[in-house]
Amino acid sequence: MSGDYVLDFHQNEEGTLLLPKKCGVSVSCYESGEIQQAIVSSIEELLYALALSGMDLRALDGVTVALDARKAACELQNLPEGIVPLEMADQPETMDLARTVAVRRGDEFRFHIVMRAGLGLMTLSAKPEEQTLACGCIAHEAAHVEHEGHLYRTFPESYGQSLDCGDRSRQTFIKAMDVWSEYAACRSSAQFRPEAMDDFDRAFCLALGEGRSSYRRCIECYRDGEKATDTFREIQRVFGDAFICAGYLLGHIHGLELARLDKAPLARQLLSNDPQVSGLIHRLERMLHELWLTEFAWHSLEVFVPIYDLLCEMMALHGMTFVRDGDNWRVIMTNDETDTVPHKNIVMFKAKERL
Repeated sequence: MSGDYVLDFHQNEEGTLLLPKKCGVSVSCYESGEIQQAIVSSIEELLYALALSGMDLRALDGVTVALDARKAACELQNLPEGIVPLEMADQPETMDLARTVAVRRGDEFRFHIVMRAGLGLMTLSAKPEEQTLACGCIAHEAAHVEHEGHLYRTFPESYGQSLDCGDRSRQTFIKAMDVWSEYAACRSSAQFRPEAMDDFDRAFCLALGEGRSSYRRCIECYRDGEKATDTFREIQRVFGDAFICAGYLLGHIHGLELARLDKAPLARQLLSNDPQVSGLIHRLERMLHELWLTEFAWHSLEVFVPIYDLLCEMMALHGMTFVRDGDNWRVIMTNDETDTVPHKNIVMFKAKERL
C-alpha cells in the first residue's frame, strides 16, 4: 500500500464543524497496511473531536507521519537545499514530537501537521498516558492550524515572502511572533493534556539558563575571533527561545485557568530569585493575554512589536543592545550583565535581511 489516504469530512447536522472538505494523510513510514489504516482512523477521530470542541481547522492542509519529521517538514515547504527555517534549539522529547508548517497550495497557503512515527503509534497505545500524550500533541498542532490560519487570513503578506520588519531585527521579530504562536497553541490545547505543565516548567527554566550561559560563551568566542554576525545571531536565538518557552508555559497556565505559576514550581523559584527577569515575564504575560483577547481585532503585524521590545529589554538586561543605523547594525556587548564598568565591545557590520 502507498500509505497515502484522503479523509473526506462530513459535517454534523448543523453543518457547523470547521473542517476542510478533504484532508490528505500520509502514513507511508509504516509497512503494515493494517497499522496504516488504524492510525489514519485514529487521526480522523481526533480531528473530528477537536472540531467538535470548537477548533477552527479549515486551514488544515493534511497530516504526514514520518520517521524524520524535520526533514519531511522541509520537503513539504519546498525549501532550497541548504536553507533551513529559524528554529529553536533541541527541546525535551515530549515537546518535539510534531510540528506544523505553512505550505503553498496554488495561490494560497495552508497548514500541514507533521508527526513523528512514534507519536502515530501512541494513538493506538493501550497505555492511557501514551494516548493522552498523543492526543495532547495533536491538539497542540491543530491549535497551530487554527491560529496560524487566522493570522494568514488577516495578514496574508506574512507568509511566502521576506517579512518587512523595518529597522528591527528580522530574527528577533520572528521570535516575537513565535512567542505568540506557542502561547496561543498551548492555551487552546491545554485541556487535552494538563500534565504537560511539568514539561513546560522544566523547558522554560532550562532555556533561560541556557540564554545566560550562552551569552557569556558568545562574548568569549567573539573576543577569540568569531564573527560579530554569528555572535549577534546566536544571542538573539537563545533569548528568543527562552521567551518562546515562556509562551508555552504561560499559555498552558492560562488555558487551564490557573493562578500565575502556582503549578510551575521550578519557574516560580527561579523567578523569585531574579526580580528583574520576573518583571519582564510578568509584563510578557500581560501582553500575551491582551493579544489573546484582541486576536480578531488586530490591524497590523505591529501588534507583535511590544513582545519584540520586551525581548530587546531581556537581551539588554544580560548585556547586549543593538540598533539599526542606516545600512549597518550598531551592536554593543558588555562582558558581564553585572559589570558596571564600561568594558564594552562596540561592533558595526552591514545589515543583512536574515539577521
